[in-house]
Amino acid sequence: MSDTKAARARRSLDIPFIFFSGFMLAVFFAGGSSWSDEPHLILLRPLAFVVTAIGLWSLRLQHIRQFWAVWLIFGLTVLLTAAHLVPLPYDVWSNLPGRQVIVDIDKAVGLGQISRPLSMSPDETMNALLSLSVPFAVLVLASQFDGLRQRRALGVVLLLSFTSAAVGLLQATDADIALYSRQASQDVAGLFVNRNHQAALLALIFPMAAVAISAGVGMGLPRKIEAFAGASMCLVVVPLVLVTGSRTGLLVAGVALVLVFAFGLLPLKRVAIRPWVRYSVALASVGALVCATIWASRDVAFMRLEDQTEDLRWPVWQSIVDMLSHYLPWGTGVGSYVEAYKVLEPDNLLRPTFSNHAHNEVLEILFTAGIPGAALLLLALAFLAGAVWRGVRASGDAALFKRLGILVIILLAIASISDYPVRTPILSAVFVLAAIWASASKSLFHKSDHQ
Repeated sequence: MSDTKAARARRSLDIPFIFFSGFMLAVFFAGGSSWSDEPHLILLRPLAFVVTAIGLWSLRLQHIRQFWAVWLIFGLTVLLTAAHLVPLPYDVWSNLPGRQVIVDIDKAVGLGQISRPLSMSPDETMNALLSLSVPFAVLVLASQFDGLRQRRALGVVLLLSFTSAAVGLLQATDADIALYSRQASQDVAGLFVNRNHQAALLALIFPMAAVAISAGVGMGLPRKIEAFAGASMCLVVVPLVLVTGSRTGLLVAGVALVLVFAFGLLPLKRVAIRPWVRYSVALASVGALVCATIWASRDVAFMRLEDQTEDLRWPVWQSIVDMLSHYLPWGTGVGSYVEAYKVLEPDNLLRPTFSNHAHNEVLEILFTAGIPGAALLLLALAFLAGAVWRGVRASGDAALFKRLGILVIILLAIASISDYPVRTPILSAVFVLAAIWASASKSLFHKSDHQ
């Protein structure tokens, strides 16, 4: 009887994981773009709602309780975004900072004193709210995983990330492969529309592969094969980061390589080779790949470091800082950056193209979500600091996954200084999974180790 109950329990745990694996496959092949009019989203978002509904069927209170900080931050994010869509009386919204232009337009077309939400672009705010469906599906499913399924989830994400790397490798050989019409023909963007997002994902492979080598991915393969596969992925990714041409990706990848060792994610003590030999071989391998890439004239990222002619980030950031006093304390509405920025865009920054994002998440959060958004960001940073403190003191596989989650969040935060990677469905899903890992308790992995 006990064996039957145990078998049923294992099957009940496998159901969320099976849906998670299938959903992540769909996310990676349809979620590489953050554009609201991307056709792929017509299929991806309804699928996210279906998967969420299935996941909620087996979700229990204890699942939410063990990752309560992640659920709290996510819930507050949903509430803040939804609040920006609530219709407000004319006397309220018309007196919000920066709304005089809308008042004048309504008066000119004869709409009168109508109700409007806080958002200056409700359609884009609704899109921002719907975009949370993908990370929410991952949160619902991954919250139910025990330690073994968390390892397997790492294996799934690592395999799909390397698939994007492999697609990028084909693109680097001038193969005509692009999943999105907006992707430039010369870009090495893998499963993304943007090479910067591809480079950010490639940088995440380093810590994920390190933990796969250390703790395994729970797929039943011999540990030596898992270690060989993880090491091979890292060696292949090094030149691919260079050929993406992403300066941000180059920085994030360099930080990732340093922090992998600083966070103790590799089991160097378990390898029967002198430490100086291990480090020398690792550095020599990486150096050889970098030199080979430069010799082959494919070091696009290094070449772009010297090219600052078309970089408008600094002028745009300066203009956003100047605009903050015009829209604070409530902001323009989550997701409304494009329309709100155009209202006050300086004449000297006008181009045939438009600024689709601030390319700095802190500035964009302040600009669109105002002081409440900044407060939510500070709360998330406080939880991250607590996770870092616990991660330093933890030990075993739980510590490895906790540090992995923290490192992934840090790397995506660094990438968000000059870009917007987490706004893509792929990296938003990875980000939520990393938050789950950062919140993982020792008991979660202890129980799975004794199943």
